Amino acid sequence: MKPEDTLPAKLVALADPSLLVHLIQARPLTRFGVISAEGVGRIMGYPWWRALTETLEVPCLFDADDAPALAASALRQGADWVVCTGPAPAIATLRETARVCGGHVLTTRPDALTLGRPPYNAYRIGQLHTYLAS
Repeated sequence: MKPEDTLPAKLVALADPSLLVHLIQARPLTRFGVISAEGVGRIMGYPWWRALTETLEVPCLFDADDAPALAASALRQGADWVVCTGPAPAIATLRETARVCGGHVLTTRPDALTLGRPPYNAYRIGQLHTYLAS
């Protein structure tokens, strides 16, 4: 079995802490993971992602976009999963870094529920609950 086969089928994109309370409430009901919102991980960095997700007991994927150095730094800081769409030679080195650090690299961003920008109204929270319940 490939490591990516162990990831949950449902991922939710996180851009800030406003969804955390809803995700923590949903945790016992369904298996899901979280991924940094597109473009946000590259801007905010891995320390931000680690601080945001440290209370979650779900798989947390850090999206480094096309920045292999950022992905390598995240792996060295303890990331279990990174997404990096960088060039092939860099990906080979990144995979070796992941092996040494005990992490995993995805070269394409998996599909995830993206609720848009906060604040989230009742409709968007309803979409989240429907997605996680299905």
